[in-house]
Amino acid sequence: MSVFSEVSKAFSPDLPKDLGDMNEHLDYILPKIIPHGEDLRERHFWLSKRWKEVRQEEGFHEAILHIFNEGGEYILSVDGNLTKGSWKQLGEYNSLVIEMGIKSELFDIRFLNPDFLIMSKHGDQARKGLPKFFVLVHEPASKYKNQDLDWRNIMEKLFNVWRENSLSIWAWLFFVIVIGAIIYASK
Repeated sequence: MSVFSEVSKAFSPDLPKDLGDMNEHLDYILPKIIPHGEDLRERHFWLSKRWKEVRQEEGFHEAILHIFNEGGEYILSVDGNLTKGSWKQLGEYNSLVIEMGIKSELFDIRFLNPDFLIMSKHGDQARKGLPKFFVLVHEPASKYKNQDLDWRNIMEKLFNVWRENSLSIWAWLFFVIVIGAIIYASK
């Protein structure tokens, strides 16, 4: 972990412990991190990467990867079994249409950076008892010491996006002054 991450954590609040499920975590975190995200036009952030699907269900053990390649090729891997489909951006909107066989779905991009691709399926999915958000994590970022992170640790990692980007210049200035004072006092 970098010094910047450690300083950010020291000056930033913790993720509240009483948020409940993954939807509640995302409802809390997304408004904070959206200003620090990218959009679909910046394709180097999301194309040709292995995006691991994250769910909160306790019985969810499949390794599901989503890969969006140039030219509109979409590959879904479920425990290594591949299914091909296609993707396309909906006009200039920050939305993707994903097609698999005869099924087509519209997803709105809620947040995108090098490690996270968070979408919501268009419409009120929660009313239907379905997940509000579709959370994809760049596969290397979904692991710690070769172990898969659970959804709570993924949410903590997502919250760190805000921590690392929200530290004010005054906090950094204070940090530099404290370090300078320590160095000066140690002479």
